[in-house]
This record gives sequence, C-alpha cells and structure tokens, in this order.
Amino acid sequence: MRNVLTILFILVASTVSQTAIVFAEACVADSKGGLVCGAGKTAFRVFADTISPSKAYAFAWRSAEGVPSGKDIPGDDVENLLVRVADGAVITKLGGAYWATGEIRANRYEQTAAWSPDSTAVIEVASSRWESDSFAYYRIDGAGAVKLDLRKLVEPALRAKLPARMRDGKAFRVREELPVTLDERGRIRFTAMLYVPKGDTSFDYAMRLDIAAKGGKPTARIVSMQRVKSD
Repeated sequence: MRNVLTILFILVASTVSQTAIVFAEACVADSKGGLVCGAGKTAFRVFADTISPSKAYAFAWRSAEGVPSGKDIPGDDVENLLVRVADGAVITKLGGAYWATGEIRANRYEQTAAWSPDSTAVIEVASSRWESDSFAYYRIDGAGAVKLDLRKLVEPALRAKLPARMRDGKAFRVREELPVTLDERGRIRFTAMLYVPKGDTSFDYAMRLDIAAKGGKPTARIVSMQRVKSD
C-alpha cells in the first residue's frame, strides 16, 4: 500500500524563466518528415514525440552551426528548447542536450516530455549515460515559462532513505522507460532510483509529487514514496 506522507518537503520555484520570445520562422516538414523551424544557424528541429496534446508546443534542439541533416553529427554545443510550433517562438531553454537528425540520434541520451492534458505544463526528463541531468517542471504563461527543479526535491529524499554509509557513489535517475505522468490536478507520478553504475545495486521508488501555486509560483511536495522491486 502506498505510504502517503504528511508534507515531507516543499520546493518553491527558484528559477523563473521569463524568456523573451524569440521568433524564428514557421515550422515546416523536412525531407525526413520532421519539423524544422527557421534556417541556417538559427534553425532548430522539433522532437516529434514531445509535441503537446494541443499540438501548440514541443521540445526541440539546435546548435551554433545549425541543424545537421542525415548522418552528420552536431558539435558539443547542443541546446534543448521549449518552443511554440505555429510560429517558431522559443519559449525557454531546457536542461537537456539530446538531438536527433531524422536518421541518427544522440547515443546514450534519453529525453521524455510528460505534458499536462491542457498543454499548459510539462515535465522534462533529460538523461545522459548514467543519470538524469535534468528533471524539471515548466509552466507556460504565454510569454515564457516558470521552471521548478524537481531533482532538487527528489534526489535528497531518496538519499535520506538509505543508511548514511550507502549514500555515496550512487547515481540518480528517473526511470524514463516507465511512465512519467502529469495530470490535470498537477499530480506527477514516476519511478526514480539511486544505483551503482555498472553494478547490481539499485534502490527504486515509485513516487508521487503534487504541484500547487504559492505566491504565483509553482511549488512541489512529495506525497508518497514506495520502494519497488528493480527490474
């Protein structure tokens, strides 16, 4: 049975991204069937599997040299973005560095976008080889987005579950291969773990967070943490 916790932690959004919208051009399909917005070094490419339920927003990527096509590999300066599809507006920068050209994709990187049903908020899970580098909530306000860093809340809570002698040397990861959901009431469900890279030790927890507003900013609290068997 899920152990519902009295409020363990409350995390208030510390980073408010009121990024001025930067317009590119309308997003159009390229020869690979994906959406590309703009041209040249200012272009960015939309990740098809991150488009919001309303079809209005999506995650995208860009680099200083533009968006390579085919099997060309971008440099190390890849940025992930939250964008508005209709007019190529960049809402805010995300925390990940994932890319995909339509033929090849970043090796050992994963990206998940979990949208609210009304497309006003999204959860980003961006993972590199060993851990989730970005686990964040973004609320879109039309002119920008307010960011709430969920990793700062969840990772310490997981480590606190372990004996002090076992807390070091373990990587944090949201299980992106399992469902990550955000419902209409601001309830986030996911599974996160601490584990030893290349080892057999893993501590997995099914978790629920609740998002609410405090002083006009989103806050998050842990509602439940239940130890689950690792695969």
